[in-house]
Amino acid sequence: MRRFLLLGAVCAVVAAALAAPAMTTGIGPPGTTIYAFDQAFRTVATPTSLPNQGAFDTIYVFPDCPTCASVSEAAPGHPGYNGGRWRVVEASGITTQLTNGEDVVAQADDLVDTGTRFVCPLIRA
Repeated sequence: MRRFLLLGAVCAVVAAALAAPAMTTGIGPPGTTIYAFDQAFRTVATPTSLPNQGAFDTIYVFPDCPTCASVSEAAPGHPGYNGGRWRVVEASGITTQLTNGEDVVAQADDLVDTGTRFVCPLIRA
């Protein structure tokens, strides 16, 4: 149950972040920014939930920084990118925006795999 609530929260945050601008301009579905390798990527909110089977990249969320955008350890054009198949990991202790996975791992007090798996493509900003 917690996994579905977290997935809903992740999708809601992604959707809410740009829902108003997307609806105002009438272009595309809601999306937001995710950082990877110190570069901003756009994303599209997709309401998916996947079983824990196959390959996933890690996307870090920050329970101690509600205004921080998520950070990915992978991105298009980098070896091993799995096309936007994510496992969600909570990185506790982060209170400011980071922009790459190595910094998240180095600075987090605790990393907890939430068990949430979903699909969300990254698009070069």
